[in-house]
Amino acid sequence: MTTIIIIILSLILVINTTGAIITVFRQSRDIAATWAWLLVLILLPVIGFGFYLFFGKKLSAEHLYDLRTQAKLGIDERVTQQKAELRQRRKQNHHSTTPEIQSLINLFLVSNTAVLTQENKVSVLTDTTTAQERLLADMSRARDHIHLEYYAFFDDPFGHILIKTLAYKAYQGVKVRVIYDGFGSQKIPRSFFKPLEEAGGQVTPFFSSRFRLINFRLNFRNHRQLVVIDGNTAYLGNFNQHSVDTHLPVRDTRLRISGDGVLSFQSRFFMDWNAATQRQKVYYSQHYFPTSVEHGQTSMQLVSGGPDRDLPEIKLGFLKLIAAAKKRLWIQTPFFIPDDSVLAALILAINSGVTVKIMIPEKAKHSLVQHANLYYARQIVKAGGQIYLYKASAFRARTMMVDGQLSAVGTANLDIRSFKLNFETTSFLYDPALTNTLELTFQRDLKASVPLTKQQLNAQTTNQRLSQDLARLLAPIL
Repeated sequence: MTTIIIIILSLILVINTTGAIITVFRQSRDIAATWAWLLVLILLPVIGFGFYLFFGKKLSAEHLYDLRTQAKLGIDERVTQQKAELRQRRKQNHHSTTPEIQSLINLFLVSNTAVLTQENKVSVLTDTTTAQERLLADMSRARDHIHLEYYAFFDDPFGHILIKTLAYKAYQGVKVRVIYDGFGSQKIPRSFFKPLEEAGGQVTPFFSSRFRLINFRLNFRNHRQLVVIDGNTAYLGNFNQHSVDTHLPVRDTRLRISGDGVLSFQSRFFMDWNAATQRQKVYYSQHYFPTSVEHGQTSMQLVSGGPDRDLPEIKLGFLKLIAAAKKRLWIQTPFFIPDDSVLAALILAINSGVTVKIMIPEKAKHSLVQHANLYYARQIVKAGGQIYLYKASAFRARTMMVDGQLSAVGTANLDIRSFKLNFETTSFLYDPALTNTLELTFQRDLKASVPLTKQQLNAQTTNQRLSQDLARLLAPIL
């Protein structure tokens, strides 16, 4: 009897190991993720394949093709024209651009076709109520179209106000299009978008599952949070959000943009809309890309990343920003799970004399993420950097500021998932005044934070360290 059990277990082990190897190597992925998935599939027989079903499946070639070919729909004509104009402007103003900025601009132009737009008017919005009121006010003035792309909608008071506002504008004849993520918005009832659709608005999920209650793909989520109103006003950041603990407000950083930079947001929405919907596709038209009449002083590039890209452009941008820092580098991110290259760049900056301050939430949304955050925070403190734990609210700000000159604000965390697994959007901003505003916000946030000290880390128990070390092993797939 014992022999039979041993034979059966051995057979299961062989089948499981063979299946794990075939499953992981069937699709191309980086070596860290390959080993992480092999570890999960082999050490957790059968159960590991359940995890893989939800977390490990890569995006289909069909979906990748849809995303990569959207430029052929006519948007590329405007983008190509604008790139030529901007190259000429840079030749004329080359003396005013530092080598670091010029290098960053060239990186995104070549790798991401991210157009540099100048003379944008950009406002930083950190108070949720104020941000929501301003968004609704701009929507109420819309005359032609409203394009909205969110990861999550919530069945809460503001969620209903937002849908009612959109429905009213659709009833007035404004073209309203909404993209939502099927997983992020899975808790909303089927009737949530009904008022908008009955008024003539168009709503589509982004690569959703055929089964509403069961989504077999937790990776490759659309985290892009953007709104475009009449082609002349754009918002970056989530406005319909709440804390898991409803007693705590959400601390986030959002941007309102007017100027030529809005055209980049419009192009991004067009590409995502046409990839997500099988019907009602949109094409280039002048009224979607109007000439801007409002001007400011901010130059910017909107950079998009995701599994459809050959290179992790947002991560490369972060690496360039880190390398450009000479005096100070301040970062805010809810998820701090960098890959080896980003961690090495941060430690190199610290060892080069740059003051590196990184703010993360005191409590992450998930226990495993919390342990992984603290593992990497431990490495930064050990190297001489400064980690701050934000205590006052649910922390969602994703910003990076360099020497009071350069900054980045968007949806991408400083984590592997944002670099490779999800669709993200980050604006890279070349404006000292705007960067100074973001730094002042960071300093205010310090008052609601506590530093993570070497003494605290040394006082951690063996179990705490072990849980952090184990979480680090799963970092490539978190």
